[in-house]
Parts: sequence; C-alpha cells; structure tokens
Amino acid sequence: MNEEIETSRVNFNKKGYVKSAENVIRFLKDENFHVVTNRKNGKGDYLTMSAIRNILSETSAIYDTVRSQGVETARIKLSYLKVKLVYQSGRNAAVKRFVKVSNLLGALDEVNEYYEKPEEKDWIILFCRYMEALVAYFKYYGGKD
Repeated sequence: MNEEIETSRVNFNKKGYVKSAENVIRFLKDENFHVVTNRKNGKGDYLTMSAIRNILSETSAIYDTVRSQGVETARIKLSYLKVKLVYQSGRNAAVKRFVKVSNLLGALDEVNEYYEKPEEKDWIILFCRYMEALVAYFKYYGGKD
C-alpha cells in the first residue's frame, strides 16, 4: 500500500482524531501488528504495548508540560519526541510502520505550523490526545506485549 493512501486515513483535527486513531489501529491489526523483516525465516518485528506506551509516556509529559509550564517548554519536548520516534522507527520495523501509518511525524509537523500562534497550545494538546487514542485502540483491538 502506498504512503499517500495510508496517511489519508489520518484526519488530524478535533473532530476526526479519534476515528483516525481507530482506523490506523484496525489497519495495523489486519497486519497482525507484525512486519516481516527476514523473508527466509519469516521472522520480523512486532508492535508491542510497551513500545507505544513509551511513546505515550513522552506525550503525557508534554501534555502536563504545556498545561503547567507553557508552550515554549512543551515545544522543546515535542522536538525531542520527534527524534525519539525516528530512532525507535530505525530500531523496529513495526514501530516504523506504526509511526508511518499513524502519520505521527506529519502530525508533529502540523503542530509545528502553529508555532507562536494563539492556538498552538490547543494543537499540542490535540496531538497528545491523538496518541492516547492510538494506545487505547491498540489495547482494545488486542495489542499485547
């Protein structure tokens, strides 16, 4: 499936983020949360609850930061989160698939477009809620460790 079709299932806005999260996880569930990386023996990487909980813990910290310390401090943490997403994607093909299909990097870029605008805080909070919805649906649809 090409990237354009995959990311089209993501509607990163206040009305569509929950449905988008469900669509992403349902799509990945159809792939059994698994990416084959070795064609000879069929072994590969799995998307695990601990892998996405690590991402969620970062976004939870960002949510707390934006509410208590403000946008500037949260912005620094968002940049670090992007680096962590890229790093984890390089380590695990299933995490890379999750990041790509959920368009997390694109969502972070969208949040960054609101840099120093009054609604920036709302977009940061929306990103955090989108990540929470992804984790909730992952667990609901049977994602395991």
